Amino acid sequence: MSRHSKNNTARGHFTYAEMQMLDYGTKKQRLGRDSMRDYDACFLCLQTARDPVCCPEGHIACKECIYENILAQKQEIQRQAQQVEIQAAKEAQEQENKELLAQQIILDEFEKSQMGVLSKAASVRTKGVAGSGVGSPGSPATTSSGDSNGKGDKKRAFELDTEELERISKQERIDVAKAIEDEAKSKKPVLPSFWVPSLTPSNRKTEYKATKLHTMCTASDKEHKLSLKNLIPVKFEMAFEDHDGEDSTLPAKQSAICPICRKGFTNTTKLSILKSCGHVFCDSCCSKFVKKEGKCQTCGSKTKDKEIVSMTGEGSGFSGGGAKEAKKFDVAFQ
Repeated sequence: MSRHSKNNTARGHFTYAEMQMLDYGTKKQRLGRDSMRDYDACFLCLQTARDPVCCPEGHIACKECIYENILAQKQEIQRQAQQVEIQAAKEAQEQENKELLAQQIILDEFEKSQMGVLSKAASVRTKGVAGSGVGSPGSPATTSSGDSNGKGDKKRAFELDTEELERISKQERIDVAKAIEDEAKSKKPVLPSFWVPSLTPSNRKTEYKATKLHTMCTASDKEHKLSLKNLIPVKFEMAFEDHDGEDSTLPAKQSAICPICRKGFTNTTKLSILKSCGHVFCDSCCSKFVKKEGKCQTCGSKTKDKEIVSMTGEGSGFSGGGAKEAKKFDVAFQ
């Protein structure tokens, strides 16, 4: 049996007190009310929303903050698109340079073959191209109507197909460029040493791809598309709070209430907003009155069930009003 001592480490498992003293592993802590933002707080600046607007998923934000966020995302999308264009232009330039080099090598080897001084390596490199019939003088040429046995009196007419000639020439340049590449790879020594600068991962060619194509709302883990047209202006009905038994000299404070039941909103209140007008109600009043009558109880504008959006909140920190946890992970023995 293990002893009840302060410095006891003979057990095969950690106790709760020992786990609290460790600096590694996964640690979880439940966040309280002080760590939750208010129901009317902007998810970007975390302050009470000024000129509040709401996305189609019910996330509230300041009008200025959401505009700056959308503008910054559009600038990032434009920057990524420019990087992709620059990379595509570089790849096209590299491919063009390879084809020009291959064409120059083909011409040099042709001149050497005509003079009879073609080297053995060059002849091996062009062996596959010559064996396939590419580049032969008669390949792009066609003959017109005429008897192959010589029975017809009409002579054959020589026609040159330019498209076929270009295709054969391009294919020949590609084959030669590939042969040059393979030859360079075979000559390059393969070293299993990762510390050599030529073999480091940072020295390898990486493809750049645009990660974002649309502006997104980042208020939740599951991001969704966001645009200026889809923003809903939020209209809270404000009322002055009562100061029963308190000093009457204090300035009256305004708070948002439900226009139907006249109850104040808190983080535990589930709220719904109408897309047509932007008025906010509690869920119970919205289901009892707004959905049944099909119109807003404040301004009388018509609305449908699909135009009612539930506003999301972080809750009050208790089990029934949200589950927010903070996690920290550290690697052991590092």
